[in-house]
Amino acid sequence: MVFKKIAPFIILSSLILAVSGMRVSSAVDLADRLRGRILIQTQSHGEAWYVYPTDLRRYYLGRPADAYLLMQRLSLGVTDADFSGWNGLAPARLAGRIILKTQDHGRAYYINPADLKLYYLGRPADAFDLMRRFGLGITDRDLITIRVGKLAALPAPTYLPASAFEEKIQELINLERSANGLSLLKWNSALAAVAREHSTDLAAENKTLIDNNRLCGYPFIHHEGDIFGLYHNQRLNNRGVYYFSSSAENIALIPMVKQIEYRDTGADVPAGACQDRLSALNSAYETAIENAADDAAKLALLRSERDKRATLLSSEPTIQITGSVWQSQTDIENQTVSGWMASPGHRRNILNAEYDEAGVGVARVNDYFIITQVFIKRADCGYKDGACCHKAGYYPYCFIPLDCADNLCR
Repeated sequence: MVFKKIAPFIILSSLILAVSGMRVSSAVDLADRLRGRILIQTQSHGEAWYVYPTDLRRYYLGRPADAYLLMQRLSLGVTDADFSGWNGLAPARLAGRIILKTQDHGRAYYINPADLKLYYLGRPADAFDLMRRFGLGITDRDLITIRVGKLAALPAPTYLPASAFEEKIQELINLERSANGLSLLKWNSALAAVAREHSTDLAAENKTLIDNNRLCGYPFIHHEGDIFGLYHNQRLNNRGVYYFSSSAENIALIPMVKQIEYRDTGADVPAGACQDRLSALNSAYETAIENAADDAAKLALLRSERDKRATLLSSEPTIQITGSVWQSQTDIENQTVSGWMASPGHRRNILNAEYDEAGVGVARVNDYFIITQVFIKRADCGYKDGACCHKAGYYPYCFIPLDCADNLCR
């Protein structure tokens, strides 16, 4: 499963109130008269902007989630005492500001310049609704006279060690199993080591397939391996894990960056084009692997696909990043599990009642995390070097292709 960030783009189908009859003597006068207002670019794609009252610059609101984040970053902290003292009507000096109640879980409110009333920004959807209600239409000619503001890029957060990710993801998986009436998966460090090794191999491979300074990237996430086993059960065996009767594997690629802001490349690339290309590549590869004649053909496909994607990346135009919004560790953990639960195949593995042990392995590459989880149904007999299985009316037996000799499977 692959998750890819997308450059911010929004088309608002909101009802727009035109700014009409406005005569201004200068660009500064226009920005001053629109301080704190939300503007809708009527002659373009309905892009929304917020005129920050402090510097009179306009800030792009992007998608609903982006608008909410930006409003949080441009907010002013107030105490509960100050907030209560306003009795629902803010002072005129705060017209157009976003205020944050620092003693009340950081609740955010927008002060509408038109009536000085406070409007709660509870969720991204609320911020979007606010744009629909209070957005003022503005022409491109007037808009370009207001200078664009840029937020300082947030530094990358300090993430906990990979082991903390691994344990938390397993915990979240067990919450999903518990909610569906299933027993919890027991943590198996040997499985985690195999999962971690596959994630690490994928990370090394993707070093040349992911580059945030290119317009599109072509990450390659796959179950097949050519280093210590083509299939996950082979990888388990090759690391001395034989004690299972069935197994499965989930993989995810999660970006550390939820939004990248960059200067226009001049390339005419429709929104979503990068993701469409990647989806087409993934689909074609999966079909080819399923139809491959044998393991040798699968390995050949795997290696040629890597070369193809590296060539595609090298031809992508470069971009100049001007800002990044980073995901928290909690965001990454939750996105991993929610993504798996939204995918039928991954969900089946998670909610398979037969599996009783699992391990998670995490690796990092070029501002992405690769997460692999391996599941098994533990076997008490029949596996290599284990005891032979015994059943009334049957000779002692082992899993194919092993044979029972001296009560041991060889």
